[in-house]
Amino acid sequence: MASKQEGTMLERHFQTGVQMVMVALLLWAGRELVALGQSSAVLEERLAAQGTLLAEMRAEMQEMSQVYFRRADARRELDAIESRIEGLDVRVSELEAR
Repeated sequence: MASKQEGTMLERHFQTGVQMVMVALLLWAGRELVALGQSSAVLEERLAAQGTLLAEMRAEMQEMSQVYFRRADARRELDAIESRIEGLDVRVSELEAR
């Protein structure tokens, strides 16, 4: 009877130990889930801020494209101005030659 009682006591101690380990694992898992939730919230906020910044940059670029010439447009305008200057040079040379 004593060995049966000792076996039952040992089994209870073992079950208590297993329960403590399981509670500890549950606490650890809960803490990790909370940490992941916080990290997720921080990342969502950063992503929202990046989205806002990207929208602002797109709007800025749209404004700039309306204000500034593209290189091809500037080259075309410069070529037109240079041809007009050459035409004026020819006219001035003809008038000076008279």
